[in-house]
Formats: sequence, C-alpha cells, structure tokens
Amino acid sequence: MKYIKTYIAVLLTLFVVSCEKQLNQNNPVTFSDDNAYRTIQDVQLGVNGAFGRYAAIIPDIYKNSLTSDEAKIGEDNGGSGQIAFRFQYHSDNAETSAGYYEYYSLIDQVNRILPHIGNVTGGNTDRKNELTAQLLGLRALGHFGLLQSFCGNYNPSGLGVPVMTEATVGDITGKPARNSMAEVMTQIETDIANAKSLFPETTAGNFSDTVLNKLNLTAFQARISLYKGDYDAAINYASEVINSGLVALASGTDYQNIWQDLSYSESLFRVRLLQSSALGGQYTGPGFSAIIAPSDKLTNAYDAADIRLATFIGTTPAGHRYVKKHGSSSRGPSIVDVKACRLSEMYLIRSEAYAKKSAPDIASGAADLNTLRSNRIFGYVNENFGSAAALADAVIEERFKELCFEGFRFYDLKRNNLPVQRAASDASPAWETLPAGSPLFVYPIPLDAIKANPNLVQNPGY
Repeated sequence: MKYIKTYIAVLLTLFVVSCEKQLNQNNPVTFSDDNAYRTIQDVQLGVNGAFGRYAAIIPDIYKNSLTSDEAKIGEDNGGSGQIAFRFQYHSDNAETSAGYYEYYSLIDQVNRILPHIGNVTGGNTDRKNELTAQLLGLRALGHFGLLQSFCGNYNPSGLGVPVMTEATVGDITGKPARNSMAEVMTQIETDIANAKSLFPETTAGNFSDTVLNKLNLTAFQARISLYKGDYDAAINYASEVINSGLVALASGTDYQNIWQDLSYSESLFRVRLLQSSALGGQYTGPGFSAIIAPSDKLTNAYDAADIRLATFIGTTPAGHRYVKKHGSSSRGPSIVDVKACRLSEMYLIRSEAYAKKSAPDIASGAADLNTLRSNRIFGYVNENFGSAAALADAVIEERFKELCFEGFRFYDLKRNNLPVQRAASDASPAWETLPAGSPLFVYPIPLDAIKANPNLVQNPGY
C-alpha cells in the first residue's frame, strides 16, 4: 500500500507539471506576438502566411460563378452550390458568406506582424521596408475584397465594413461597428500608397508575379478606381501598367499555357497552389466530372475562331461541358494557381473607363478592346463603335468572355446596375433572373458574426 501511494503521488506530480507546462505554452503572456517575431526570418515566415491567406479570393471566385450567368449546375453535381445558384441564399449560407472570415483572417495576420518589424534582429532597412510594404498591400486587398462582397455599389456615405488596423487575437471584447464606405476606401488607398512608397521601382530584374510590388499594386489601383467610378484615375493606373512593358498580352499556345501553369504571360499577381485543388476542385471533380459547369450563355458567346472557347471550356467523353480554365497542371487535376490579376484586365479597365469618363474617348477605348480581341480571335477585324454606350456594353461583354471564372462577373453586373439574366437552358424560370438592384447583389455577412457582435449591422434584405 505504501508503494502504491508513492506511485500515485509521483503520477499526480507529473500530471500537474505536465499541465502547468501545457498551460504555460498556451498562455498568451508566455507566448505572444511580441516574442513570436524576434528575427527577420520570423517576419518572413509571417508574411508568407499572410500571402497564403490571400487564398480568400477563392470563395469570391466561386460564389461569383454561382450567383451570376457564367455557370450552371453541372450534370455531375451532388448538391453543392445549388442554394446560391437558385438565389435562395440567406445570412447563414456558407457559400455566399464565404470570404468574410477569410479576408479578416488575412487582415489580422497582417496586423499581428506589422508592429514588430522595426524591432526584429537581422535584415537591413530595405528588406524591412519591403516586408512592411507587402503587408500593407495585402491588408488593402483584404479590405477591398470585403468591400466588393459585403457592401453595395460604391457610395462614400454607404455602409462599409469594419476597418481593422490592429490585431484582435485574444480580444473577446472587441465589437467593431461598420465604417462608411469612404472610410474603408481611405484605408485601402492609404495602405497602397504607403506600400508603394516603400517598394523599390519594379524592373525586369526584380519583378515577380507571386509577391506584391509597385507594378501589380498599380494594377489593383486601376481595378479599385474603376470600382469607385474614378475613370480618369483608372485610365492613368492601367496605362502605367500597360506602358511598363514588363508584362505583355499573350496569344495562341502561349495563352493556352497560362491556364495549365506552363506560362506566366500576362500574370501580374497569382496565388500559388502547389498541391491544392481548392480552386479547380470547386468546379470539376475526378475525371473532369462537371460539378459547376460553364453556362450555355457563356459558351454561345464565343466566336468559333475564339481561342478562349476551347481553352476555358472542355467536354467530357460523355459530352458534358466542364470548366477547363482551372482544369489541370503538371501538378495534377484541378491543381492550378489562382490568377488574381492579369494584364488583359488592364486593357478592359482602360477601355471601359475611356467609354465612361465625362468626355468619352471612343477611339482610344475601341483601340484597347480591339487589341485584346486580336490576341484572342483568329482573323479578327477591328470593330468601330458609334457611341460611348455601345463601347461600354461591348467591354462588359468582353469581360464576361475574358474574365469568366476569375471572380468578376457578378461584381460587374452589380456595379453596372445590370440584372443577372441566365439563358433558359441554364436555369429554371424561378431562378433565371436576378433583377438589377436586388438586395441579393450584396452578399450577407455571416449570421454567427452578427450574433456575436451587436454593433455589426446585417445587410438589407437578410
């Protein structure tokens, strides 16, 4: 009995010591951001993690397809995406609320690292500046992703999203209210401007499309300016990117190779997915089974001589069409990088902005549109446009064909106050049309976020 008591006492001692050690490891006072980022290598790992979290763009791409006219339910669909596709989504629909937590996770990662860069050991000023710039740029993209998804068309006094510039890890009392859209935009533009001031000039020698830099942040400024309706700024930013000469439009086989990750032509920024089918697997299952398929409306929009038809849309042996744009790479089926920003978008931005600016420049806008088309359509003959409105309509249609399954279509219809109008062969009459101005053009903030934060107002209609 004496030996048994001694044995139990030893076990209890070991248990207490083990528990104390575990508590110390999990204690934020013992392990925190303050001591997590001590060296420049620690910061680099944190920045790498932030780039990984920009995969939040994937839910944006997917839900754009589900709620627009670029896709339909595939023949091999087992039920995924159908509530969103039928416009039956509500505040606890995971597919349309997706991106909310993901973008805030990215923003929080940035906010946890930024305060410590100046105090870490190792690394010279240039490297610290560049890492700071990467983080500021990512925070801007995170806030912009939230603005597009969970807010209406840009209105400075309109309801925005909470702006977060400080870490919230461990803080269960923080209940931020929604800022105005102008306040969110100010933070976005400030972060990008500060990032660009810290980056070196982008050259052929230092340009990389897998990290942020001065050039691709300028491209995002063009996108943001078009979203705001600041057409002169959109033209200037898009022109800066186009005129840099660092990235050129692709055609023929080179263009086809982009979508199999055999070429990075036109790429301004992409998210590496080395082993993940997180993007392609949303659309296409094993054996190229069609889960979410290209719509008949999209398929029929292409001219027979348009290289995009066979590049973006594949057909299975059973005759089912599938999304080939994210189909495969040498790494495996459905494993492809996310093309987050491409040069072709800059031509389309500039063309639309020329058509919509206060003094339209139809000739310049038509030149941009014709340049893009000539790189996509064999034997293309330039088109002339009799009005700015006709040019603007043509650009929206071209964005439909060029940027499909890249997360643009639903937002394009929304910002142009156009309805989602699907073909009768793509959807039942009950979910064939989403009228322009419908509350469903603004995705719902997750219900559990609303319940946890009394200051977080839900979007109208949910």
